[in-house]
Amino acid sequence: MFLPQRVKTAMTMTKLIVLSCLLSPIILNNEALAQNQSRSEILDLDIQGVSAFVPEDRNIYTITGEVFNNNTFPFNGVQVSATLYDNNGQVVGVGSDFTSPSGIQAGLKAPFKVDIFGTEIMGGIDAVNNFTLQVTGDLQVQLFQ
Repeated sequence: MFLPQRVKTAMTMTKLIVLSCLLSPIILNNEALAQNQSRSEILDLDIQGVSAFVPEDRNIYTITGEVFNNNTFPFNGVQVSATLYDNNGQVVGVGSDFTSPSGIQAGLKAPFKVDIFGTEIMGGIDAVNNFTLQVTGDLQVQLFQ
């Protein structure tokens, strides 16, 4: 469709004005930003009471424990990741899962259970010598009152 140049110019100016109106409250007033902001954190979440076992007659390596929120703010989407190692320190398997519930209020804890199927472990369950755990979550921080 052919539009005269002055119509194109008017449409462009309208777009710029609308865009300017949308952005100006954010530029002029930082407090116009959201009251809560989420950022990924590894700090202030402690893993406690860890045990690892193979349930009887199952080909699953299970790691259980609790995550304690040692912070003054709640965490959401708390996830525990496990890395399995053999006798030579080589990675033979990985797995992860969320705590239940996945959100943990300040000063509280939530249990976790990471199941890694033997078919996902190089060399099978018997190859596992030790493991490491890492916990991550989204810290909810209130920026403005």
